[in-house]
Amino acid sequence: MRFYNRDKELSLMKELDANRPSFLVLTGKRRVGKTELIKHFLSKHDRAIYLFVDNNKSPSVLLKEFESQARVALDLPEYVQFSTFDAFFELLLDRKEDIVVAFDEFQRFQTLDRGILTTIQRLWDLKGRRSRLFLIVSGSSIGMIKRIFIESQAPLFKRADNMVTLKPFTVREIFKVLSDLGISDLDEKLDIFTLFGGTIYYYRLMEKYRIKGFEDALDRLILSDLAPLRNEVRDILIEEFGKEHATYYEILSAMAMGKATKKDIADSTHIEPTSMSPYLYDLMDILEVAEHVIPVGAQKDLSKRGRYFLKDNFFRFYFRFIYRHMSEFQLGNYKALRRRVLDQWPDNRGRILEDICLEFVRERLSEEYPDLGRYWDRTGTEIEIVGIDKKARRMVAIEVKSRDLDSRETDRILAKLSEKVIHLRRDFDEIRFGVIARKVKNKAALKRMGILCWDFRDLFGRA
Repeated sequence: MRFYNRDKELSLMKELDANRPSFLVLTGKRRVGKTELIKHFLSKHDRAIYLFVDNNKSPSVLLKEFESQARVALDLPEYVQFSTFDAFFELLLDRKEDIVVAFDEFQRFQTLDRGILTTIQRLWDLKGRRSRLFLIVSGSSIGMIKRIFIESQAPLFKRADNMVTLKPFTVREIFKVLSDLGISDLDEKLDIFTLFGGTIYYYRLMEKYRIKGFEDALDRLILSDLAPLRNEVRDILIEEFGKEHATYYEILSAMAMGKATKKDIADSTHIEPTSMSPYLYDLMDILEVAEHVIPVGAQKDLSKRGRYFLKDNFFRFYFRFIYRHMSEFQLGNYKALRRRVLDQWPDNRGRILEDICLEFVRERLSEEYPDLGRYWDRTGTEIEIVGIDKKARRMVAIEVKSRDLDSRETDRILAKLSEKVIHLRRDFDEIRFGVIARKVKNKAALKRMGILCWDFRDLFGRA
């Protein structure tokens, strides 16, 4: 698969490369493409070293591996050897020619040998600003990376020139990838995005296995004894959380079943509500597969109406369709699992579509409505997309539908939407309404009436 996008990140890397010495931190959730970005950048350099921090190896074994990589990249003679990480880093900083060195999964030094971080800090402070080194470090444990570089007592606090968080690909970017893979049907693209989201790694697997569509991806990448993603979620949780991974399974399963408050999640697990926060923090800030959402209009510091949701598409799929039916999965009863997935898929896709539409609206209306997101209240009223500007006393409410709408159905939706916000009318001088659907028959007429109206062509272009 060719290298996609990341133009802004590459431009920054080139700028830092041209103004050595430089120190860049790359972070982002697992499988988002950090390693591919680094390797793509390193491929343009003659003097470049890629070093993977493997915490399954002892520090001495890892140092020997780094020595071997450096020997090849820098043409070092055989007699040059390193007995300590101090000596290794000193060599990198003392080189007179331009070199690029990238440490992947850098945060693992925390558990492998925290003294290595102190060594880097000391030597960078001592020699870094006179070196010809462009140092790149990356890590998937976003929370741990923050603790190393951002917190005031962190070992490398304020040492980096820049810190970039790599985001998953947008739906439009993924649709372009799928087009290049030979998948052109809009529904197929939407189903595949609902399954894998913007995590580019999964689309590289699609290319490798020559996947032709959504059901083919289910059968060959997940629902078979030899499927490459069969144990994906388990492996991620074990690698990140070790023996405690079973507790995170419980929490993620509860969230997949619609448990959205801390109390409801706790009631579905063996964890007390007062002990839940550290686990939720890990899932949000370290693994980035969950999020805490405050309803539009609520004060973030005071609101107790916040809800927890899974935001990673593949984790949503796994805990809704696989983990809850693990006995069938382990027995290889894939036909029953497949049938259940296909039967319930429209509902699953509907929720993902709401997320897509919310991001689409944010791109267009965030300046006009600074507070934009989902809305719910204690009466049970829920609206997919609401935007408000308290200062200007204006509001917009938008309904999302995944089907085609005729004039009569659109009128019903807008009337119901108006009823939902009737109790808010005293707070706003202006309230606008909108609708997003697969296709809206009277789209032009609605726009003339001042109704915000978009269809799938606006969201995804001509598919």
